[in-house]
Amino acid sequence: MKKSTGGFAALAIAFSLVATPAQACWTNVEQDAARIANMNQMLMVSALRCRFGQHNFLDNYNRFIRNNNDVLSSQHHIIEGHYAKTAGHKAAFAELDKFMIGLSNYYGGGHGNPDCSKLEKLSHHLSKGRHDVESLAVLADEQVGVPRQAAQACSVNIAARR
Repeated sequence: MKKSTGGFAALAIAFSLVATPAQACWTNVEQDAARIANMNQMLMVSALRCRFGQHNFLDNYNRFIRNNNDVLSSQHHIIEGHYAKTAGHKAAFAELDKFMIGLSNYYGGGHGNPDCSKLEKLSHHLSKGRHDVESLAVLADEQVGVPRQAAQACSVNIAARR
């Protein structure tokens, strides 16, 4: 009996290892949301870091947030939805929180080498009105890319001829 219990445990572990990558993958929409969140966190943390220097862009960043809060909020909901699928509804908000804190800590620790002059120009551009998800995702991809937490893309199935 012990032998078969060990076999079931080994099978369960093997199954969980096989199932995890498919569950943890990020769709294109989810990765775009992660890109946008990554850029937003970089700008927020850097705006605070740069506010006492020559390239203070805190006002521009705040204007960007006011003008685009609905879009940014929708992207947070997409990330939270990703975590609801992978970690369950009860854990989704905590996972989203860990994700956002991880991004903030990355930039707060000086990683990403924030150039206040470059970010001032970016925030000035972003503060000029409302932006849609697609334009923010493209800009975020150019500026920061997909954060490592969301790097595992889901595979794409393409139909083939017979």
